[in-house]
Amino acid sequence: MLTWLRRLIGRGTPSAGQRDAGGALARAQRARILAEARRPEVEDVARALRTARIENHFAERIALALRGGTS
Repeated sequence: MLTWLRRLIGRGTPSAGQRDAGGALARAQRARILAEARRPEVEDVARALRTARIENHFAERIALALRGGTS
């Protein structure tokens, strides 16, 4: 039973895989913080693109109607 407990507890030093995983986690957390900080900028650009798409859609519909097309 003591052997099982020793293996469960470990030796206290992280393995190479654990260090790599810890580094990957830290990078992902930093990337998320940066992405969340840029969220207002992204939302502004998305809003502008939606507006342009809607305006373009109506311009195309009007041009099509003036040419005598349907749809």
